[in-house]
Amino acid sequence: MEHILEVNKLTKIFKKKGMEFVAVDNISFVLNKGESLGIVGESGSGKTTLVRMITRLLPSTYGEIILNGEDITNIRGKKLRKAYANMQMVFQSPYDSFDGRHKLGRSIIEPMINNGYTKADALRRAEELFERCSLSKELLDKFPHEVSGGQCQRAGIARAVSICPKLLICDECTSALDVTIQREIIDLLNEFREEMDMSYLFISHDLGVVQSFCDRAIVMHNGKAVEEGDVDDIINNPRNEYTKNLVDSVI
Repeated sequence: MEHILEVNKLTKIFKKKGMEFVAVDNISFVLNKGESLGIVGESGSGKTTLVRMITRLLPSTYGEIILNGEDITNIRGKKLRKAYANMQMVFQSPYDSFDGRHKLGRSIIEPMINNGYTKADALRRAEELFERCSLSKELLDKFPHEVSGGQCQRAGIARAVSICPKLLICDECTSALDVTIQREIIDLLNEFREEMDMSYLFISHDLGVVQSFCDRAIVMHNGKAVEEGDVDDIINNPRNEYTKNLVDSVI
């Protein structure tokens, strides 16, 4: 099976005042084409640090990151920008993910223009994506603070999928939304996954949400991967004590 993402022995050690703190400890996994992999854990488990290393927003201490067959662990500049065409992200806070000084339309059109779209084609695709995301095209002319949280998160998804990345990383992208909107966002992500044959890395503290969306999951605790496998198997037959506590919090 074709791998979209390979993470090998990824480690992050923070140093402060002569002390060392291992935030992510020797994590390895593969993400297959068309698959959705959940990274689950409570706050402080290391899952966000892991994602920040994969997206190259944070340098790793050790390890290797292979995206679509290319080692991106240490690339910079033009090579890194090219890699981002294959990897996009939907953030936890929809408002923070947009530049508040720019209207939504500009924030969504610019990535497409940077990836070869004409301005007219980019605008046309932005309008189509907004319609797919149950957003009025008039909202393209609004600033982020002028729309609701759910609308802003849908706009963030429209921006992320606009250039058809091979990998979409969702970092707690439903946690700031109410339950009804969460369900709508999950349904929308599933639709784009099927249509664009994208792979997902889905980060969440909520095992129930992960079960509704992911094929497999990795459970993280204190920077380590304590359990990995099919989501239903993890929930129905957890082996690690920490995982059992997570499952009990859902049931």
